[in-house]
Amino acid sequence: MKRRVSYADFIDILNGLLEKEQKLIYYPLNNGHLSNTSVNKDLKNFSLLNIRTIEPIKLLFFPVKDSLVDKIELKQRIGVGIKWCDIQAIKVLDKIFLSDYVDESYKNYREQTLIITTDCINPQQNCFCSLVGGKPYVEQKDGISDLNISFVDDNNLILESFSLTGDKFLQEYFNNFDEPTKTEELQRDSNREVANKKIFNHNIEFLKEENEKYYKTLKHTYEFDKIWDSASEKCVQCGGCNFICPSCYCFLIREASESFENQFRDKVWDVCHFTGYARVAGGANPRKYKYQRFRNRYQCKFVYRYENFGFYACTGCGRCIDVCPAKIDIRKVIRSLVLAKGEEVIVKK
Repeated sequence: MKRRVSYADFIDILNGLLEKEQKLIYYPLNNGHLSNTSVNKDLKNFSLLNIRTIEPIKLLFFPVKDSLVDKIELKQRIGVGIKWCDIQAIKVLDKIFLSDYVDESYKNYREQTLIITTDCINPQQNCFCSLVGGKPYVEQKDGISDLNISFVDDNNLILESFSLTGDKFLQEYFNNFDEPTKTEELQRDSNREVANKKIFNHNIEFLKEENEKYYKTLKHTYEFDKIWDSASEKCVQCGGCNFICPSCYCFLIREASESFENQFRDKVWDVCHFTGYARVAGGANPRKYKYQRFRNRYQCKFVYRYENFGFYACTGCGRCIDVCPAKIDIRKVIRSLVLAKGEEVIVKK
């Protein structure tokens, strides 16, 4: 099911959902940040024209701190403006939290969230979804999304449902709008091709290392200690790349008792770059050195999860490049490993 709607009408309908039905809506601001209607009571600074939000969408399903004791009664929420890179990250999180062991809290957040994706019409310099098999727009075959928003132009949108939930949403709130014409769909496709060319040009120097080569390269460079040591030299172990990554899922359980009446047990984010992450009982640490922890993150994204799921856990969102105070670029690190060609010398520690 498809509908063509003006940008202004779309925002008006969202405002109606907010005012009449008290829907909690997560949405992108025009400054690039992620907000929601419990913080900002209106959609005044709403924008679909930017790249993915600065904050990862995983915050909707995997909060920084989540109580394992208090049960939260959720009403249906709406996440709007989600890009392909975050959809791919949700795929990773679903594999982790909804497979053999089901995390009930994560499941509850997912089931109560309507996901509305949006084409990424203006990819920026650090975006590289195309290098990990992605693209700057979402299609039905990508899964996860209930409804996608694509652009005819800056003032007109095409809404396309990808699920039964999306069908119901369109029928309930957009049934009075017309379907897009063939000309409008062709214009949308043309806009997507422009976005594809932009992201191609941003990453042209890295194309030799793209996609399927990542797994083969990183799997066989585990012992290239010298290069890993050099790549991690500027890393200050702040954890920024982990915290901002849409697919990092590591956590620890924190529990304490301030009094008999006041006790808590929380699930909180953890970071594999931190020294204590891999430390075990007795104080032994299999990742004692910084380069080992640095290497683990790359192995996790491009080797371990690829072997587990058949796709990379890196989605090419570029957030880690943006946030890194040392300006470490994940694309350049991988290129240095590709160029090593087996000529590495093991560093003696």
